[in-house]
Amino acid sequence: MKTITRALLLTVCLAAAPLFSQQMDNGLRGVWKLNVEKSEFADGSKAKAGRVNWSEHGWVFAIVSADGYLYADGVITDNGCTLIGVPSDYSCELKIITPRHLQLTLKQGAVIQRVGDIELLDKDTTQAIHHVTPKDGKPYVEKTIWEREAE
Repeated sequence: MKTITRALLLTVCLAAAPLFSQQMDNGLRGVWKLNVEKSEFADGSKAKAGRVNWSEHGWVFAIVSADGYLYADGVITDNGCTLIGVPSDYSCELKIITPRHLQLTLKQGAVIQRVGDIELLDKDTTQAIHHVTPKDGKPYVEKTIWEREAE
């Protein structure tokens, strides 16, 4: 009986191993440009431009809002999720749902500010759906479409 139990336990562990070692699809790597016309912003104002550069270590993000304000930050994914360019009380969690679908949770202290589902739709298009809970105001959803920069 012990042999059967051990064999069953080993089988379950081996079957689950790919779930724990799942990696991001390499197709996410590269420079992506925001498609302003296909994106949907909560207040109706469209961003002027946006870029994100993904590497094996994370990504750097920059966007120019409708009023010309430039925002940039970065995420290092080597050992979990580490934010760059944000206040020190912000943290993040990155979950790989599938290699082509990532979920980024951004917190300020213990409060979730944003949950973003980032998906590689095809080799040249990604989509990000962000569920945002601002400190003041009603929660809202934004959808951004990103297209691969020509090399």
